[in-house]
Amino acid sequence: MQSLTSSDRPQAARGRWIWALSGTLTIATIGAFGSFALVRAENPPLGPEPISAVPTRTITVTQPVTALNVQSYGAPIKVTTVPRGPVRVAESIQYTADGSGGPPAVTDNDSRGLLTLAAPACANSDCSVGFTVTVPSGIMVTAAADGGAVTVVGTGDANIDSGGGPVYAAAIAGPLTVNAEGGGVTVNNAAGADLDSGGGPVTATGINGKLTVQAEGGEVTVSHAPTAIIDSGGGPVYAASIGGQLTVSAEGGGVTVFGAGATKIDSGGGPVTATTISGPLGVTAEGGGVQVDSVTGALNVDTGGGPLSATSLTSPSVTVDGEGGGVTLGFAAAPTSVQVATGGGGASLSVPGGPYAVTVDSGGSPESVLIGNDPSATRSINVSTDGGNLEIGPA
Repeated sequence: MQSLTSSDRPQAARGRWIWALSGTLTIATIGAFGSFALVRAENPPLGPEPISAVPTRTITVTQPVTALNVQSYGAPIKVTTVPRGPVRVAESIQYTADGSGGPPAVTDNDSRGLLTLAAPACANSDCSVGFTVTVPSGIMVTAAADGGAVTVVGTGDANIDSGGGPVYAAAIAGPLTVNAEGGGVTVNNAAGADLDSGGGPVTATGINGKLTVQAEGGEVTVSHAPTAIIDSGGGPVYAASIGGQLTVSAEGGGVTVFGAGATKIDSGGGPVTATTISGPLGVTAEGGGVQVDSVTGALNVDTGGGPLSATSLTSPSVTVDGEGGGVTLGFAAAPTSVQVATGGGGASLSVPGGPYAVTVDSGGSPESVLIGNDPSATRSINVSTDGGNLEIGPA
């Protein structure tokens, strides 16, 4: 173990800087910059303990680094990249000036390419260390901030736990995992992402692999991903340009989808809007209104009592349970099978072509069927309204 001090400072100042080194790490000090004001109260009778900060220092790590592990204890962490390095670290310390011996020791350890930055004393003391680190592109990063903001750009695999602080990650070449514990999460371009905001809002775009989001009540906005699984926990969800399968659980939040493959939505009572679905669409709304446009695959909707309006359908089969809500269906291509039960709400269908094998039951309310009806037809329409008005006409 070896300590690093700066020879161009008085002995009292040098005592503030202790960098514990292990292995064959070579560090060159390239200067100090900036300073924090020393804030002390004049013997206040009550109130918070005075906070001190020490100057920020930048060092260069000349040994190869393939992975970074950094913990700040409440201060910001920022990791950015350059194509081939070198690794540079700027650190700043804040601590409670309680006469217990000055600032904590900041350590860095290099073990087989893993660089670890921390101040272990801050795990049990009122202090924090902010780190700004520049590393070679593509290295693996693990960052824990305990409430501080975390920024990671241009790395490989990244595992971030902000402890409540906001997170920004961009251009992540490997899988990305984020646990924000209430902080907002913003991700722009990642190989894949598993995001848990703990209640904060989530924005993710340009995800090249699987995207998983848990928001626990936070708003979720995602776009341009091949697949996505989203559980907003009650927050609203907006998803666009999802190339493949999309699954959304909103627990009462509204759901808006524009452009997706096979899609399954459970809004938990919130309204649903789904447009341009290139595959089957399944919706459970539990009372929320449902608006659908341009679905190519099978359509299955349980509104739970809310209204349904579906237009420009090319779905070969449609099954709707309205549970009292009104149902309006407009087809752009002749369906093979349509099954509608409104549970008391009205039903209005427009379909091209024909004839169809049509079966209707309005429960005594007015009925209007203006399309060709042939019991032997290969295409079928079955509508039951239990008292709601019923009409079927040509598209």
